[in-house]
Amino acid sequence: MFQSKFKLALRRSALLSLFLFISFVSLVAQSLQDRIKALPDIVSVEKMEQNQFFSEAYVVNVKQLVDHEHPDKGFFLQRVFVSHLSYESPVVFVTEGYGGAYAFGKRYLDELCPILKANQIFVEHRFFGKSVPDSIHWVDLTVENAAADQHHVVELFKKIYGQKWVNTGISKGGETTLYHRMLYPDDVEVSVPFVAPLNFSVEEARHPHFIEKEVATRSERKMVKAFQMEVLRRKDRLMPMFEQLCKEKNFHFKTPEREIYDYSVLELSFSFWQWGHSVKEIPATTSTDKIIFDFFQKISSCSYFDIESGKATAPFFVQAHRQLGYYAYDTRPFRKVIETRDMSGYIEKLFLEKDQIFPYDPEMSKETDRYLRSKATKVLLIYGGIDPWSASAATGGKNPGVVKIYQPGGSHRSRISNMPEPLKQKTIDLLQGWMK
Repeated sequence: MFQSKFKLALRRSALLSLFLFISFVSLVAQSLQDRIKALPDIVSVEKMEQNQFFSEAYVVNVKQLVDHEHPDKGFFLQRVFVSHLSYESPVVFVTEGYGGAYAFGKRYLDELCPILKANQIFVEHRFFGKSVPDSIHWVDLTVENAAADQHHVVELFKKIYGQKWVNTGISKGGETTLYHRMLYPDDVEVSVPFVAPLNFSVEEARHPHFIEKEVATRSERKMVKAFQMEVLRRKDRLMPMFEQLCKEKNFHFKTPEREIYDYSVLELSFSFWQWGHSVKEIPATTSTDKIIFDFFQKISSCSYFDIESGKATAPFFVQAHRQLGYYAYDTRPFRKVIETRDMSGYIEKLFLEKDQIFPYDPEMSKETDRYLRSKATKVLLIYGGIDPWSASAATGGKNPGVVKIYQPGGSHRSRISNMPEPLKQKTIDLLQGWMK
C-alpha cells in the first residue's frame, strides 16, 4: 500500500514538474509582441524599426480613462513606444510632456538607456500628438490625470519587466516626471528630470529677475539688453519688415502686430539664454536694419505667437495657466522705449480660447515641493547654469535623497552626455549606484 501511494506521488510530482516546465518553455517562447498584446487595455501593437541599441521595438496604443476619477467619461488611446533590450534589464520610463512623434523609429534613444543598460518605454502626454480623445474637454487635462496615465502604463508593463524602473523627462517632460513620482512614489526606484521647472504662479517673477540680475556675467547681460533696446528704438523702421514677414508666413495673432513685436523683443532674452547662444553672435548696435532684424527673428521668431503655429502646443498653455505656471515679462527695464507697457495676463490674452481658461491652482507644485524636501529618495535634478528655467528649479532642500547638479554654462540642452568629463562620470556613478 505504501509503495503504491509513493509511486502515485512520484507520478503526480513528475506530471506537475512537466506541466511547469512546459508552461515555462511556453512563456519563454512567447514573443514580446504577444506578451504585450496579452496585457489588459492594450488595443494595438505594431512593430517599428528599433534603435540599434535595442533588439526590437513596438508602437503600442493603451486604453486610458479620460478622467481617472470618473470612468463614465469614457476612454482615449495613448501612444506608447516600447524598445526592448532584455527582460532582465531595468526600464527607463520616459514621461514626455508633449507629443511623441520623434520617438518613432530608430533614431531616438534616451541617454539613460546605454548608461543603465536598460529597456526604454516612452509615453506620449495626454492631449498631445496622437494621444487625444475624440472629443476634447479641457477640464480633463490635469496633472493628476496625466500621472494616472503613466501609473497605468507602469502597472501594465511591470508584468513584463520586473527589474528596477527609472522615470525621466526633459523640460515639461521633467515636470511630468516630478509629478508622476510625487503622486505614485512606488512606481519607480529612481527619477531623473532634466531642466524641469517647478513654478508656483502663472507668471513667475523669478525668471525675469534671473535674466536681469543673475545669468552669465554683468557685461554679457548688458550686451543682450542693449540689443533689445536697439530693436525697440528702431521699431518704426523695422515694422515694415516685421509686417512683411508675417504676411509671407501667413502669421496671425490675437493682438495687433505692433504689440506682438514688443512681446517678441522681451521674449528674446529668455530665448537667447535658454538655448545657449553666445554674446559673440550679437550684431553691433550700429549694424544695418536688415542685420538687426534678421538676428532679432533668428533668436525670437514671432511664429511663437502665431495662432496656427501654436496649435500643436496649445494644450501646454492650458496646463501652464491652470497648474504648471510660466514666466512673466517685465517691461520696467525698457519703460523708456517700449510701446506695450502692461504684459500681465499674456497667456490668456495671446494663447488661450475661452473654454481653455481655468483658475490657477499651484497645489500640485506645492505638494511636489514638499515631497522633494521630505520623503523623496533617489531623485537627480539636472539643470543648466545659464538656462532661465533654472530660476524656478526644483529643490530637495536639506533632503539627502535629492541631488541637484548644475552644468556650468549649460543651457536648456544640458544633458549628461554634454557635461564636463569629471561631472559626467560623477553623475553616471551616482545613477549606477542607485540602480544596484
